[in-house]
Amino acid sequence: MPPRKATTARKAAAKKASPRKAAPKKAAPKKSTAKKTATKTVAKKRSRAAMPEVPTAGPGERVWLLDVPFRTPAPGAQFVKKWKSYAWVGADLPAELAPFKALPFSYQQWVEDDINDSIGERPVAAAKTPRPEQVSGAEAVVAAARSGKRGFLLADNAGLGKTLIAVISAKTIAEERGETNILVLVDRPAQITIPHWRYSIASVGDGGFRWLIMSPDQLKKLIARNGRPKYTFGVVIADEAQLYSNDTQRTAAFEKVARFSNAHEQAPFVLSVTATPGHTPADQRYLAPLFAQLHSEPSEYWSDLGARLVESGLPLDKSYGKWTWSAEAKESPALQSQALETVRGWMSNSTPPLMIHRPTPWGPVPLDGMPIDLTHAQRAEYETEWAEYAYEMGLARKSRNVARGRALVLRYRQKAGMIRAESTAQWAQAQVKAGKQVLVAVEFVSTAGDPLVEMIEDAGISVAKLFGAVPDKEGQRLRFQRGDAPVIVFNVTTSISLHANEALPDGTHASSLPRTGIFHQPRYSGIAAEQTFGRSHRDYQTCPWVIPFGVGTKEEDVATVMLRNLNSVTGLKGGDRSGLRSLSELLGVEWLEPDVLTSDP
Repeated sequence: MPPRKATTARKAAAKKASPRKAAPKKAAPKKSTAKKTATKTVAKKRSRAAMPEVPTAGPGERVWLLDVPFRTPAPGAQFVKKWKSYAWVGADLPAELAPFKALPFSYQQWVEDDINDSIGERPVAAAKTPRPEQVSGAEAVVAAARSGKRGFLLADNAGLGKTLIAVISAKTIAEERGETNILVLVDRPAQITIPHWRYSIASVGDGGFRWLIMSPDQLKKLIARNGRPKYTFGVVIADEAQLYSNDTQRTAAFEKVARFSNAHEQAPFVLSVTATPGHTPADQRYLAPLFAQLHSEPSEYWSDLGARLVESGLPLDKSYGKWTWSAEAKESPALQSQALETVRGWMSNSTPPLMIHRPTPWGPVPLDGMPIDLTHAQRAEYETEWAEYAYEMGLARKSRNVARGRALVLRYRQKAGMIRAESTAQWAQAQVKAGKQVLVAVEFVSTAGDPLVEMIEDAGISVAKLFGAVPDKEGQRLRFQRGDAPVIVFNVTTSISLHANEALPDGTHASSLPRTGIFHQPRYSGIAAEQTFGRSHRDYQTCPWVIPFGVGTKEEDVATVMLRNLNSVTGLKGGDRSGLRSLSELLGVEWLEPDVLTSDP
C-alpha cells in the first residue's frame, strides 16, 4: 500500500508542475474566434436590415424572379422567403442574371406578373398554318362550349395535331366567355413538353391571354393552405388526360383547380386531350363532371365514377381498391364493347357532340415481329433465367406475395432484354447504313438504355439519349431531329415529336430521312405502345415498328399475344383487354392484380 501512495503523490505533483496544463494560452484563440463570429453575425444582420424583406419596384423598374440553382452565385439578387425565390429589382436584368429569368408562361413568371401587375416576356416562334383537320377539330370544341357544356374530349389519334386544336379552341372560348386566364397541364418530361406547348402557342398567337403551362407535379403550387385553388382559370387544357384517372394527389389537385365541384354553369371549360382515354369506362374520371352534366345531375353524384357507372348498368367491379371489369365482363369482350359503346354514346350522340376521335389519314402504324436466333450461349442463359423465374413465381404464388410477383416480372423483362441487346444494336446499325434514322424504345435504363447506347456508339454512330437523368432532354431530342444523331434511345411515351420533317420552333425543319423503330423492351400496355408509336408515326409521316423476340423462347409466345394486344387499344375509343389475360397466363401471373404487366417499373 505505501508504494501506491508514493506513486500517486508523485503523479499529482508532476501534473501540478506540468507547464502544458498551467499555460492558459489556448483560451485566447477561442475568444478571438468568438469575436470574429460575432462581428460577422452583426454584419449579416445589418445587411439584412438594409435589404427590405419584400423588394418593390420603382418607376420604370420591374421585380424579376429568378430560378437560381443551388449554390450558384447570383450577384445582387435577394432570396425572398415570401415568394420562395430569388429576386432582383431594376429596369433591365443584368447579363449575369439573365440565365435565371422566369420563362414565358411558367408559374414563376405568373407570380412575377402578379407582383408587377403587368405581363412579362412573351415567347416568339415561327408561324404555323393550321391544317384543315385542325381547324375542323377546333370548331367542334368551340361548338361544345357555346352550347353551355363544361368540357370536351379530344381523342384524335396521335399525330393529327391535337396541340394546335387545343390552343386555337381555347383562345376562342376564352374570348367569347370574357375570360383572361388559360391553364395548360402537360405530361413529363417537363423539359420537353413545356417548351413544346410554349412554342405551339406562340406559333398561332397567344391572343393576349394569360397562359400558364405546368406539369402535374407542380399542381400543388396552385392550391392555397386552406385547400382551395389560388387562381381562377376560364379554360383548362388537360393534355394526356388519362394521367388523372386514378386516386392520387395530382388527381385531387387537378379536380380542385378545374373546380369539379362547382355548379355546371360556374365551372371552367375543361378540354381533355388524349389519344388513349383509358382501359375501362371507370378510367375516365377526368370526365365525371361532364357525365354528370349530360345526365342533368350535380357533379357530386359522380364523385365516385365507378359506383355511378355501376348504377347505370355497366359491368364493373372494385378490385384492390380500383374499379375494373366485372368477372363476367372479363370473360366477354362483347360485353366490354357494349359498355364502352354506352359511354361513348353519351359523348358522341350529344348535340353538339362532346368528343371527336378521328383515325390518321396516313393509316395505322406498320407493326411486325422480328424473330432473333439466339446463340447457344444466349439460349442457355435464357432457359436458365426462365427456369429460375418459373420456380420463384411458383413460390410467390403459393404465398400470395404480390410485391415479390411484381418484382419477378420486372426482373424477367430486364434480363430477357439484356440477352437481346447486341442484336438490337446491330439492327440499329444496319438501319442507319440503309439511310434511316432509328428509334429504340426501352423501358429500363441500366439494363437496356445505357448498354444499348454504349454498343451503338462503339460502332461509331452518335446516339441521342432521352431517358434517365439527362440534363438537356430537349437538346437531345433536337440532335436526333436535325440528324446530328442518327439514333435515339428513349423511354418517353408522350408529348414529344420524333417524326421526319417536323416544323421546329426556330422555323427550320427536322431531317427528312425516313424513321424506323424497334421496341427493344415492348410495352405490354396497348395505351403506352400506341403513345410510343405516335412519337414518330404522325403528321403524315409513316414510321414502321418491329417487336424483337428470341426464337423458340417464351418471348415468342409473349410477342404473338402482344402484337394482337397492341392492335386493340382500349378506352372510349373501343377495344378490349383480352390480350392482357393471355399474357398473364403465359407469364404465370394471372393470380396478381390486373395491372401488374402494365404498371410503371
